[in-house]
Amino acid sequence: MTEKQLQNAILRAFGTLPALRLWRANVGVARMGRRVVRFGVAGQADLTGILPDGRRLEIEVKSPSGRQASAQRSYQAMIERFHGVYILARSVEDVRRQLAAAGVRLE
Repeated sequence: MTEKQLQNAILRAFGTLPALRLWRANVGVARMGRRVVRFGVAGQADLTGILPDGRRLEIEVKSPSGRQASAQRSYQAMIERFHGVYILARSVEDVRRQLAAAGVRLE
């Protein structure tokens, strides 16, 4: 499964649950005529959201051989420092397991 396919599977599994809100977060650069527009935050996770108790949720999706870049590790540290939930996901089950470990009830 590619990272994009896994992102879509995670969004399908968790994106419509009433227990949380989850959406795709994009980082990049776009050219609008001669103007260059940058969007997102360097290192931010692929999916972002909010948990019922107000904590931020960040899910970085990686293939089995994928590795976090240093900017992604720094972003993870910042999210965790502010008591957010950061998940490095290689499967839908990783997300389910780590949400449970963070005390999130999905039902």
